[in-house]
Amino acid sequence: MVLFMLMCSMILAPGGVILSGDEVVTAEEMIDTLREVDIVFVGEKHDDFLAHNWELYIWQALGSEDRALALEMFETDVQTVLDEYLADEMTEEEFLADSRPWGNYSTDYAPMIEFARENGYRVIAANVPRTYAAMVARGGFAAVLEEPGFEEISVDSSSTIYREMFLATMEAIGNQMQGMPIPPEARYRAQLLKDAVMARSILNEKVVFVCGSFHSDFHSGIPDQLSTDSYLTVTVLGEGEEYSPELADFVITRPEQ
Repeated sequence: MVLFMLMCSMILAPGGVILSGDEVVTAEEMIDTLREVDIVFVGEKHDDFLAHNWELYIWQALGSEDRALALEMFETDVQTVLDEYLADEMTEEEFLADSRPWGNYSTDYAPMIEFARENGYRVIAANVPRTYAAMVARGGFAAVLEEPGFEEISVDSSSTIYREMFLATMEAIGNQMQGMPIPPEARYRAQLLKDAVMARSILNEKVVFVCGSFHSDFHSGIPDQLSTDSYLTVTVLGEGEEYSPELADFVITRPEQ
């Protein structure tokens, strides 16, 4: 354990200033605080290299036999494939062929998966399979209630702030989605299903959860669906994004900000 802590202390933190409320804290102070809770959310903009560097740093610092990595980027139905790869029961080529990885997997998420594989740590494929999200978008939550694994799914839709933020985002990017006929309210139902499934995937788990920042900023999204308060959130500000102390428990600014 002493050797492990020594190795962690030698890993350089990525750039940026870490803010907790109105206070500047060090990377070591943030990690010490994160270690005290069961669930650590790290919210990213999916194409942000700085966010990917920070989530790898946090995972390397907190990962253990007792704390798994949970990823929005893999869907629950590929968990067996992921487990077999981590256990060296299939090649990377076979793993990638069967797990539907995101396009930026090799540069942005593979380092975290490989760290888990090399150390014997677990990784949780957390997201709902897209087929079910589409079913809910088109037919409401009733569309999946009789599907295996969804019989007892509970979706908390009480957060009006989250709904308003989601619909505002949909309106802001509406011009980019002209070829996608599903209305915003239907997309919001699918968003809530994703949050609920991701929350259920970490029930009674200790994890570092890497997700899009919308799923955890302002303690909304997945946190809304949790049955525990033992969590903290981290977010990395995107290009041009303004700081707000309510965004997350720890907000990391960009080096140039």
